[in-house]
Amino acid sequence: MEQPKKSFSIKGFLKSMTREIIVPVVLALIVIQYVIQAFQIPSGSMEDSLLTGDFLLGLKFTYGSPIPFSNQKFPGYTIPKAGDVLIFRYPGEPEYPDNNPDRYTHLFNALMFGNYYWDHNPEDGQPHLIHYADGPKDYIKRCVAVSGDTVSIHGGRLTVNGVRQDTIPAKGKWTAAVRTKSPRDERETFVIPSVGDTLFVDSLPLEKLWWLRSIVLQENPNDHVELEISFLRDGVEDNNFEFEDYRVPVENDRNLVLNALFTRNRMILQHQPRQGDTLSGNMSFAYFKELSKIGFLPVIDPHMKGGFTRQVSYISFEGSSLQDLEGNVARLNAEAMQPAVDSVSQDSSSVSNDSASVVAAPAKPKFEIRRRLLVNGNPIDSYVVKTPLFFMMGDNRDNSADSRYWGFVTLRNVRAKAFVIYFSFENDDGKFALGNPFTWWRIPFSIRYSRIGKIIHLIDK
Repeated sequence: MEQPKKSFSIKGFLKSMTREIIVPVVLALIVIQYVIQAFQIPSGSMEDSLLTGDFLLGLKFTYGSPIPFSNQKFPGYTIPKAGDVLIFRYPGEPEYPDNNPDRYTHLFNALMFGNYYWDHNPEDGQPHLIHYADGPKDYIKRCVAVSGDTVSIHGGRLTVNGVRQDTIPAKGKWTAAVRTKSPRDERETFVIPSVGDTLFVDSLPLEKLWWLRSIVLQENPNDHVELEISFLRDGVEDNNFEFEDYRVPVENDRNLVLNALFTRNRMILQHQPRQGDTLSGNMSFAYFKELSKIGFLPVIDPHMKGGFTRQVSYISFEGSSLQDLEGNVARLNAEAMQPAVDSVSQDSSSVSNDSASVVAAPAKPKFEIRRRLLVNGNPIDSYVVKTPLFFMMGDNRDNSADSRYWGFVTLRNVRAKAFVIYFSFENDDGKFALGNPFTWWRIPFSIRYSRIGKIIHLIDK
């Protein structure tokens, strides 16, 4: 018997659309916002525990899910501890374009396509829509120490609370054949600050002051935080001072300064420099003054006009370069302390019994670096830590950019606890390309089936 045709009903249509589309989308958004964090391993810094091409899910609610339309988080049911693998926001990069939360509003995270922001005050000819394709970056590392722990690194080996860590959790490794004085291999003993600790600006060396700047910025994301340094020559400001023999060690974290040194001095090297070598040349203090103030350099011209969106991208400045700056200033002062003698007569008959004919050279100047930490343009003398801090390292210890270089991660910057590998794809040789259909036949042969479903904290020790 033929069924009677149902007449179209707006109410039925809306009910069906709600059930089939709106509810699933809303539930998915809730899960993405509060429950899980998807992450792809982009590099080998966690090998061989986690491999390039592993796709992970992290649990957001463990340490606190983000509160929508704010920079706050709901309380989590625990805080990170040593041994946890964390997904966190990289602290060495601006969270907002140009590090200006007043000018930009975050619209949405397009996952692998980056973040989109709305520019409330674009330059003439520029669009309002900003595409921050490669940031702010999420990193994944292992927490190796927490607030209150005493940490040091010697010969690439980590020591925590007096116990040297001669094994790395899971399947971590050391690979370097040569050790240097780089942050990777050597860090003097220090204590990770705890909540309520007061850190004084004047008592910290420049590099640690750079770490403090990072803490203040992480804990106060809506504030404008700057490190202002000035060069003093006999107490008189001279920020255009030129170092004639500025020395920089050849290390991975000095690439920004080394490139500037090459460009400024038009260097042509006769041989490839090796890690641990030292290069020297002319450098201006003004270069470091500007970099330490903003902490990053735009990779794309920020004044570029045209297009539906404006692209932004940044490269970060490492605090170890400030340690070199202090060292070069200390060397200038050490040279100034050496005895200054113009001439001494070699003819004993011309030397009186009262004194030698020694002519004193003009007194050499004294050099120093004045520093101020500014929050919204106001200098602060000290800062009280608000949240727990964590020291992060990659399991591939000799090939990881981590806390040894850029300092501590605050609880606010922790995004999720890495939980499970839901997919793994090997493409180290680059022979598979999504845009080339002729390479798609490689997909089933490139999947690491044995890694799918692995619980991260259960990966073999």
